[in-house]
Amino acid sequence: MSVYLLLKEVMTDTTGPETCLRVVGTREPPGKMSVQIAVRGVASVQLQGRLARDAPWLDIGSLHTQSALAYIEPVQFLRAVSSGMAGNAGVSVWAAWAW
Repeated sequence: MSVYLLLKEVMTDTTGPETCLRVVGTREPPGKMSVQIAVRGVASVQLQGRLARDAPWLDIGSLHTQSALAYIEPVQFLRAVSSGMAGNAGVSVWAAWAW
């Protein structure tokens, strides 16, 4: 499926402070991860990661209030948390392996 088709459906994603991340790729460890953040309206997105299931979630980079493309070091567990969503705001976050 085309990433374009997935991203244009941003209006159907989260409407509250929830985890909003989809990962596309294989189970092979990547050299880098590409993360695309699509923000429609007023909302904030924070990428978070942890190395083990029982480790605390820690912020990766700064808070995003606009759509962005980021390249990060791979982590075992990755999530994106949306907050401050107003009205019809929408957030969609996609992660893919990068070579």
